[in-house]
Amino acid sequence: MAHLSPPLTGWESTILVLILLAAINIAVVEALSTPSSATKILRVCQSPGCKDDGAISTLEFLSAVAPPGVDAVKGGCVSLCGSGPVVELCDDIDSMAPIKKKRVKGRDVILSLLDECSSKGDEVEEIEPALKPYMRDRLVSGYELSLEAHQAYASKDYQSAVDLYTDAIESGRKSAMILQEARSAIISDTTTNDNEQTYGYPEGVRWLVTSFKNSCRSRLSLNDVDGARRDAFAATIFSQNFDGDAHECLAEVCASSGDALGEWQAVKSAISQYERMEEEYSKPLPGADAPARAAAVKKRSHAAARKRELGFRVAKLERELRAS
Repeated sequence: MAHLSPPLTGWESTILVLILLAAINIAVVEALSTPSSATKILRVCQSPGCKDDGAISTLEFLSAVAPPGVDAVKGGCVSLCGSGPVVELCDDIDSMAPIKKKRVKGRDVILSLLDECSSKGDEVEEIEPALKPYMRDRLVSGYELSLEAHQAYASKDYQSAVDLYTDAIESGRKSAMILQEARSAIISDTTTNDNEQTYGYPEGVRWLVTSFKNSCRSRLSLNDVDGARRDAFAATIFSQNFDGDAHECLAEVCASSGDALGEWQAVKSAISQYERMEEEYSKPLPGADAPARAAAVKKRSHAAARKRELGFRVAKLERELRAS
């Protein structure tokens, strides 16, 4: 991947990275418990009926707040149409006798299910929480605020979006970082889902990355270039530089400030990520069902389209830079 020189001064970039790393270390020492190797799988039905009932939102919520040792994955139809979203609680990904939970949506129901996953059964080791209760509350609050922010952003109420994203990030960022650290500490073969190909950074921080990107673009609409630059840079850090769109945010910030070189560097980095994404989703999916294969094709096509469009942009920028 091409190395991106962010549109910040060297000392500003260094300080920001050190602050973020320090926050991770301090947060882990303060609130991280020793994770258990016990694993539960939550298969969220993704049939058309369950999607209409809110299955996508349920899967995203579970992915954002599930404790270590509990993995939320896409599931197939379980023939309980009209009772969705339906979630199967399994001891492993191939479980043939899952417990089926109906109408799993909303904060209270989802958190109750996660608590059930973590509770000690007759023959199941209790899963230790990664977050203290008040930390989980802050994570859930931040996540829910981000959903409100998405609505404001979609309706082009950019000032409200910025305010909500700021509150969401402030509330949930630290908890999300702790939770992801704890998840990463668990090494288990059961965390690999053969029916779904994954790419890039962990699902647990995806909502944060999206919040930073949308906040960046909202700030640009409000002519807050400095704030947009901070958000775009944070999006690349939290996505571990795997999100091509985060680099596109940086490019947009550079373009708004007349920094052609910075824009060129950011676009080149975005292209590199889309190339990696296209390659990843071109790999065969042994044993995958039709929806999983279709999703991979869609993601591969999106990456190819973005790479092609950004290629024209790079060529134009290179002409401008040579002319200058």
